[in-house]
Amino acid sequence: MHRKEVNELNKCRVGKRHKNSRLWAVALGLLALAALCVSAAAQENTAKYWIAKGDDLFFNKSNPLEALESYEKAIQINPDNMTAWNGKSMVLDTLSVQTYSKILNLSETKLAKNPQDIEALQTSAMALASLGNREESNQFLKKAIDVYDQEIKDNPKNATAWFLKAGLISILNGSEEAISAYDKVIELNGSKMIDALITKGNILLNLGRYNESIDTIDKAIQLDPENPSVWYEKATYYNVLGKYNESLDAYEMITKLEPEKASAWLFKGNVLKALGRQTDADAAYAKAKELGHQE
Repeated sequence: MHRKEVNELNKCRVGKRHKNSRLWAVALGLLALAALCVSAAAQENTAKYWIAKGDDLFFNKSNPLEALESYEKAIQINPDNMTAWNGKSMVLDTLSVQTYSKILNLSETKLAKNPQDIEALQTSAMALASLGNREESNQFLKKAIDVYDQEIKDNPKNATAWFLKAGLISILNGSEEAISAYDKVIELNGSKMIDALITKGNILLNLGRYNESIDTIDKAIQLDPENPSVWYEKATYYNVLGKYNESLDAYEMITKLEPEKASAWLFKGNVLKALGRQTDADAAYAKAKELGHQE
């Protein structure tokens, strides 16, 4: 082959190679871009990605609500990721402080207009206790109790005032002192009597005074046998004592009174499981799931 023909052939080969090189370059570029997109999509499916995003939103952009969403997504991907749970807890604590601070500001405004505003007093006590300021919280509790004392002085038969006062006493001074206030509510035989019996029974149970507790709950059942709340208390009583057959009897009644309540079937299933009746327990769990319970 002549040199000229060889040169022409080489030019042709070189030209084709350059053209193919450009095609490969474009193809590789598209592949790289696709890889980046896949990589980004893959990152968004990792807990690490959403934790980092949550940290950025919370610490750098001061956006706790969106940060909370990011931590939630991380938890959905990896429910056992402790870092994600810590982030969620941190945001919720911050939101709680902001919320309680707002509540205190609103209560302070109301109390400036009316120092005996019972809602503002009780709300302030709750908010301060949640913020860890127990001493100042107790001061507001005492002021609220004073308001109820004045209402009781004006109307000694005000069962609602006695009932609400008993609840505050239980928080402030302990359950023992609250029992006498609940006894007064029961004595008045008003609309709050069943609630007073239930609460008193629960207090007695927590104090280990089991016989008094069940007597109190049974009295409530005698007065209002179709009230699911009293049967729940009875079931709780027997659960604490490990008497699951008696507890099951109570849950049988509860599921008759509230057949469409998922939690009633769930708790019944738990008792059946504790009794070793797994088949019956599974049927109760299935009913709870049918009614909307999510595991």
